[in-house]
Amino acid sequence: MLLLIGLAGGLSACAADPQAQLRQGVYVVDSAYHTLANPMPDVLAGKVPGITLTDDQKTLAKRSSQTMLNEITALEKSAENGSSLTQAALTALQTDFFSFETCWTGLKSGTTPDACTALAGSN
Repeated sequence: MLLLIGLAGGLSACAADPQAQLRQGVYVVDSAYHTLANPMPDVLAGKVPGITLTDDQKTLAKRSSQTMLNEITALEKSAENGSSLTQAALTALQTDFFSFETCWTGLKSGTTPDACTALAGSN
């Protein structure tokens, strides 16, 4: 996933203007998120051998995933509505994606990284 996000800068450079570059960056993160989160329903349902999550870990996974999805959706809607995107917003999205990746990778390996709690927030 890091490679995919890293390529966002290179792909974005091909876009015609700064806003197109920022939109492309959002779409790259969106694609990376969906690729990473794809097995999540099966893992949460206990259908993946060798991966068992506690109820607390499942809650963190769901909340951190929803946080990512909400952030991606908000930026995509802004772009679709013609609103300007900022580099700061894209950088924040990328940072949150890396936190989500750390969280999800850790949960699947049996740990609960701090990134999970930070991204999931409080209830």
